[in-house]
Amino acid sequence: MHPLQTRMLSLVLSYTVMIALLLAIPVFSPLMQALDNPALSWQERAAVATDLLNLHARYWPWALGAGTVLVIHCLHSLRMVHRIAGPLYRFKQLYREIGEGNLSIRATLRPHDYLTPEADLLNRMTAQLQTRVSASKQAQTTLALDVERLKDAVARERNPTLATLVQQTEQHLASLKESLDWFKTHQG
Repeated sequence: MHPLQTRMLSLVLSYTVMIALLLAIPVFSPLMQALDNPALSWQERAAVATDLLNLHARYWPWALGAGTVLVIHCLHSLRMVHRIAGPLYRFKQLYREIGEGNLSIRATLRPHDYLTPEADLLNRMTAQLQTRVSASKQAQTTLALDVERLKDAVARERNPTLATLVQQTEQHLASLKESLDWFKTHQG
């Protein structure tokens, strides 16, 4: 059970108990005070006690019934929160994976989960990033081949200025490759 679900369940149950007690105080308090009144005769106190017992007989079944309905509501709410908390948990894992460079991962939700549009947006975003990074990796590979051909041509020409420029370009390409290799895609 997700901590959010536990917190929601405990809140609803505690509010249910508080409501039952807060409703019981104004209902039973006048009769309890009348029982404690020394000015009343024992016959009047007996009548108050009978009223109090009758009220108990009517109130607590109602309170238990209402409490049962609230518990059912609470369990239903827990199920509804589960449909939100589950996707949020999956999104949190996905964010961590994407942050580590894994662009091949996708959000998959259970059939009745909420936040499906958000999962679709997340999947579309990672797919677009994956496509762009894959294209950049392909362009880097093509550029590396072009630099190799250029390096061979410069070696034949024996031009030191161009040789230095090609060497710097190779270093930049190596740095670019290292950066692009950090991303995990289907192609690379």
